[in-house]
Amino acid sequence: MKLRCPLIIRSVTSLEEFKGLAREWEALLNTMPGHSIFLTWEWLYYWAIHYLGDSQLRILLAFDEHERLVGIAPFYLRRTKKHGVIPLRELRWLGSEAVCSSYLDFIVHEPHKPAVLQSLYHYLFDDVRVEWDLLTLSDVPAESATLDLWNELFAHAGKVGRVVTTSCCPVIRLPEALHTYRASLGRSRRYTLQRKTRCLQEAGLLHFTRATSPADVEATFETVVTLHQQRWSSRPSGGVFANEPAKRFHQDIVRVFSERGRVSIDLLSLDGHPIAGVYGFVYQGVYYFYLPGFDPDMVPKASPGLLLLSHRIQQAVCDGERMVDLLQGAQPYKLEWSTGVRRSITSQYYNRHARAAGLTLLEGVKQAAKILLR
Repeated sequence: MKLRCPLIIRSVTSLEEFKGLAREWEALLNTMPGHSIFLTWEWLYYWAIHYLGDSQLRILLAFDEHERLVGIAPFYLRRTKKHGVIPLRELRWLGSEAVCSSYLDFIVHEPHKPAVLQSLYHYLFDDVRVEWDLLTLSDVPAESATLDLWNELFAHAGKVGRVVTTSCCPVIRLPEALHTYRASLGRSRRYTLQRKTRCLQEAGLLHFTRATSPADVEATFETVVTLHQQRWSSRPSGGVFANEPAKRFHQDIVRVFSERGRVSIDLLSLDGHPIAGVYGFVYQGVYYFYLPGFDPDMVPKASPGLLLLSHRIQQAVCDGERMVDLLQGAQPYKLEWSTGVRRSITSQYYNRHARAAGLTLLEGVKQAAKILLR
């Protein structure tokens, strides 16, 4: 079916309206092969509850002539100051701050994307042009057609946009058989894992446990929180759970996702005492290695966090998962384990306002200064 353009665009501005979208949201999301868990209604709804603050929901819904939902732009509008000087009203993806969401995008069945994006584009630049200054599309998968289609619309209209950052998520593409995966590690890595395992065994009795049911996840979640905070407490950031909104958000996510079998909490214990843990998600054939933690004082030579990661990868093979996604950050240990990377792009687009023009000029001056000072 080819959609006729323009479509009908409606804006969702309240949490109550957002709450009522759950069923339609999931149905539309399931038409997108390979979409991430970070686009699910639950992830973005609970993000809005805990992080929206003084910002405003601006979820745009696209309907066809038969009133069928064919596209979702999960935006919110925040007021900010760029470089501490220029006040701006910025449209952003829900979930794009504070919780390390990856692979954000418009939610639309791929064959309908050109028509949906065209209608959203005209709505933003015609119908509600006076309401915003800057549009930030962060962490869009490089393989998505979104940026190409959006940039084509911009180029045709002679508007200004720019790539702000690129990032990568190391991934491990898994074979069907465990022996095939183990063979792929190579002799040197297998030897290293065996040596570290022996080192830990000499210190006590090892035990791997996995929690997936709602009751078990609830009982073990605080253990992972403690291990993560032990790992990061000496750093300036203080770890993910150093602030209450983060902890409350993840408590809600763990509760609602575990009810659907989407949470996996894995622990490595020594003589019954947890020394390493990882909080991850299982969704659509992918295990997301979301948040690790370990006790830095417990047998550091044995690298318990590394041994738990190795165990969890093998568990994913046994469970028939097709990929382990190590998520954002090109840390050496992630790159060492990965078989490839998924790249994401963050782009910004300016509206036709004096403030947006001022920001463009200021960005140009900053870039010129960098060139001259190098």
